[in-house]
Amino acid sequence: MKPRYLSKFNFMALLVALVALQLTPGPATADPGGVEASYHGELGLGTHLGMLEKWCALPNFSFDQENGIDGWTAKSCNECHIGASWNPTKPFADCTYCHASADPVAGDSPTISKCMTCHKKDTSKRGVLFTAEEDVHIAAGMLCQTCHVRTTDEFSDHQFLKGTAMDTTEDTMEGTLSCTVAGCHDPLPHPVNAADSKSKSGKARNGETLNLHTAKVACETCHTGLRPAAALASRKWNMFTDSGSPVTTKRAAGWQPLYKWYDNTGPGASGDFHLPILSHTERRDMEGAKIYPFNAVTVDWFVKTEDSSYDDVIIAKVVKAADSDGDNYISVEEMRAAPAYPGHEAYPEATLMQADMNFSISHSVVPVELAFECKDCHGRNGWVLNWEQLGYDKDPRKNAPDNSGKGKGKN
Repeated sequence: MKPRYLSKFNFMALLVALVALQLTPGPATADPGGVEASYHGELGLGTHLGMLEKWCALPNFSFDQENGIDGWTAKSCNECHIGASWNPTKPFADCTYCHASADPVAGDSPTISKCMTCHKKDTSKRGVLFTAEEDVHIAAGMLCQTCHVRTTDEFSDHQFLKGTAMDTTEDTMEGTLSCTVAGCHDPLPHPVNAADSKSKSGKARNGETLNLHTAKVACETCHTGLRPAAALASRKWNMFTDSGSPVTTKRAAGWQPLYKWYDNTGPGASGDFHLPILSHTERRDMEGAKIYPFNAVTVDWFVKTEDSSYDDVIIAKVVKAADSDGDNYISVEEMRAAPAYPGHEAYPEATLMQADMNFSISHSVVPVELAFECKDCHGRNGWVLNWEQLGYDKDPRKNAPDNSGKGKGKN
């Protein structure tokens, strides 16, 4: 399929910028010990790297209550989360997970399709498509590792530069990658010469005004646009289908992200929780905070008491067993009245939680010609940003009509 747009990306500038990175290169061939100690391999067993041993609302798996590593491997989570020496089913990091052969040499670099064997979940969480038709960088011939450069740190020679996404908590490499790292894009990226920057309507953009926005608006907010793929919208761990899966809804392709203030310090309230829960304005006054796009997936789940932490969950098999009338919906009353499940206690103070799990959006980048325009956010017909949600009394643009912050997006 022919790409629907072509990038004006300057490859020479990119190459020079990447060479200029202050990185310590790893060896030419993979060191199995180095791979196992990377955040891709180690996954957090006693290290806080990756997702291992951290409760996640989407699969609703609790290591403490579901037999630890054995329960995790039984659910085939390690088909993507490949593990390391502690993993009883995959005791060593296999080079072929990322490379075409077990003896990776120059020229055997990971392909986008290889990365996607695991990162395909980014489509359902973020509405991302890693194709030339939907991403300006891929249309320009770039691979994942063009930006996510391999480097070495105190843990491994197989780390990769990464941004600080709301929904990941790896200590290693956190926040080492952004649109402006190493000069790939200038911190003030919009041409001041209006003739050099045209909008999708063909009008010249005001580069100086747009550059002022970069202090408070993330590049992704204007340059990722409506999402090209369907994605999760909600999941209920108190309602199940006849097949036993949690009731889940999806957003149709073309959905609009939700925009919130975020300061790139990790998940939770000021980084204190290991969950990507974020209100619209809690980070607004923090250093470096900008407006970013997210997929906010609404999740319902039971915790053990009213005072429980988010991850003090009642696991799915126990919840299902409390369905006394067999209608696949478990009410709070049913959960509290249920007798103790074998191997588990009864929960007379069970509480149903609901929260939005926010998944950062940074890929499927559109070219400048398709980026949002001023009128998409500002003025009487502005529809992208909800100014009231973001903490404004009205549209902050000087002399702009009050659009009441309601927006007309395709959520």
